[in-house]
Amino acid sequence: MTALGDLDVFFFSDCDESLCSIILDDIFYFLSTTDSLVTTCHNPDILDILCESFGYTKDILIVKRNNKFEGFIPLIIVSGIRTRVVSMPHFSYGGYLGNKDLPTNQHIDLIEIIKQKYGENVLIRDFKKISNFTLTEKVAHFLKLEDSSGKQFSNFSSKLRSQIRKATKNGLLVEQSSLEDFYPIYINNMHRLGSPQLSKTFFRNLLENYSHGEAVVFSVKYGEKHIGSSILLIFKGFSEVTWASTYKDFNHLAPNMILYWKMIEYCIERKIRIFSFGRASKESGSLRFKKQWGGDEIQLVWNYFKPQNVRIEKVKFLSVIWRLLPRFIVKIFGPIFTKFVY
Repeated sequence: MTALGDLDVFFFSDCDESLCSIILDDIFYFLSTTDSLVTTCHNPDILDILCESFGYTKDILIVKRNNKFEGFIPLIIVSGIRTRVVSMPHFSYGGYLGNKDLPTNQHIDLIEIIKQKYGENVLIRDFKKISNFTLTEKVAHFLKLEDSSGKQFSNFSSKLRSQIRKATKNGLLVEQSSLEDFYPIYINNMHRLGSPQLSKTFFRNLLENYSHGEAVVFSVKYGEKHIGSSILLIFKGFSEVTWASTYKDFNHLAPNMILYWKMIEYCIERKIRIFSFGRASKESGSLRFKKQWGGDEIQLVWNYFKPQNVRIEKVKFLSVIWRLLPRFIVKIFGPIFTKFVY
């Protein structure tokens, strides 16, 4: 245990089994009572899901004040040629979550404790800058939800309402669905975008083991064909669509419009406060789509604690190469690459 002023800090991995159980109870109690924004990524279930799916190792940095639980940082250790600690891989958020925000100097002190144990190759995905080496190309988009679908729908622009109605007039239906319906559409979309796909095993683990929250598959049907699908995560009043895909040939029917609207309705029925459209690159078509629903653009900050040699031109080139690969190659190697591309 390390003392930082009035804070006591220690690692979950340094505790014995009986204490670990108590700490997890403390975390879930804290998550159910805090007024702080709790994202889907701060559900501790995610740590076990990632470890089981990718062979990662988990840890949690625990912070107490006057012997009472104050906050925590969820951590994933990605082992490879160079070990890296990430909070959180494959998701948009991570970092410290506590009863109140920490001063920047205390926040940095927590990172120093992580570096002392795991080395300086640390990545913290957060809403604020806490390092000298940052990437800020990504933003999230949050929509505060009304208490009824009617109010929410009336808040939309007339153009957006028309697009949602168009999808219905085109005969599109949205239903809760399965991984088997989602995954082929997802692979097709990722290949078209030039990005390796996550494994089917990961999504199966997510749907089966996100037990303290809710993970739901939605699909858009045109006749008997599934032409779009998504996975919605819900946790403690916060919801997010991290994966949503459609078949491009059917986009003229407006499947994305009806898909997102039905997910928003689903969340309103469950009295969810915030609907996150997930992250997007600035000035991208994806972000323009999300902006039309209203809400707020939220800056995301990838905080590194050593200089990074990331060349955007190289990333774009590799994306072009990936799009040109045959689908059977993509299916084999995509899940292998995504252990280290997150």
